[in-house]
Amino acid sequence: MGKMENSGIWEQIQKSVQETERLMGQKKYNLSMIKARQTMEFMVKLQCDKAGIVEGATENMIRELYEGKWISKSTAEHYMQILDLGNKATKDGDNSAYNATQAHHVLAQEIYAFVDADKVKPRRSSASRQTAKSSDGSTRQRQSATSAAASATSAARTSRTSGGSKKSKKSSGLKQEDLLKLLIPIALIIVLIFLIKVLTPDKDPTNETTPAAQVTVEQQQTDAVETTPAETEAVMDAAVTYKTTTTLNVRSGPSTDAERIGKFDPDKTVEFVRDHDDFWAVILYNGQEAYVAKEYLTPVTE
Repeated sequence: MGKMENSGIWEQIQKSVQETERLMGQKKYNLSMIKARQTMEFMVKLQCDKAGIVEGATENMIRELYEGKWISKSTAEHYMQILDLGNKATKDGDNSAYNATQAHHVLAQEIYAFVDADKVKPRRSSASRQTAKSSDGSTRQRQSATSAAASATSAARTSRTSGGSKKSKKSSGLKQEDLLKLLIPIALIIVLIFLIKVLTPDKDPTNETTPAAQVTVEQQQTDAVETTPAETEAVMDAAVTYKTTTTLNVRSGPSTDAERIGKFDPDKTVEFVRDHDDFWAVILYNGQEAYVAKEYLTPVTE
C-alpha cells in the first residue's frame, strides 16, 4: 500500500462510506453515486500501487488488475458497475434512488473484500461494524431469498409437470372411454345383423312370384265372370220391347237441359238401344240415337 499506514487507509475509506450514506439519507442520490465512484477509484489506485501497475484511466486499471489476477471477476464487475453509475450521475445528472442504493451496496461488499485481501484488521468503530453486519445480513438475505425463489420455481415446475402429466393421463383415459362407448353399440349392431342373416332362411323367388301370378289369373277369371252377365244383360235388354208409361220427352242428350227433339204419348212403343246410365236410356228416334228418361219406360210383356 505504499507508505500509507493500514489504519489510515481504513479510516479514509470508512469516512468515504459514511459520507455516501449521509448523502443518501439526505436524498442527494446524485452526489452519493459520485462519492461511491470516488471511493472505488481510491481503492483501485491503492491496489494498482501494490501490484506495480502504472496509474491511468480507471477502466484500464480495473482491467489490468483482473488480468493480473489481483482481483476476482466479481470484484472487477462490481468496480465497473460503480464506475458506470458514477459516470451517469456526473454526465447525465442521474438522481435515481435505486441506482444510488445499488452503488452503495456493491461498494460496501467490495470494501470488506479489499480489507480482507490486504489483511487490514483495524479496530472498527460501532458505525463500521453496524454497516458490515447490515451488508452481510443483506447479502445473506438476498442469497436466502434467491435460493428460496429457485426452490419455489423448481417446485412449481415440478408441480406443473406432474399436473400436466396427470391431466394428460386423465384426458387419454377419457378419450379411451369415449371410444369404447362408440365401439360397443357398433359391434352389437354388426352382431345382430349377422344373426338375422344366419337365422332367417332365404326366400324362394318362385314362391314370391307365384301368388302374384295366381292373383292375376284369379283377377282375369273374375273379370271374365263379371263381364259375361253384363254382356248377356245388354243383349237381353236390346231384345226387349219397351213402351212409355206417360208422355215422354225425347232429348238430344242425357240431361233435362238438353234440347228436346220430340216426345212420345203414353203407351207408345220405343226402339230401345241400350242403357246410358241409371237414369237415361238410348233409343232410336227418327233414325238417330236420342235419350229418354228410363223411369218412364216399361217392358212389354207378351
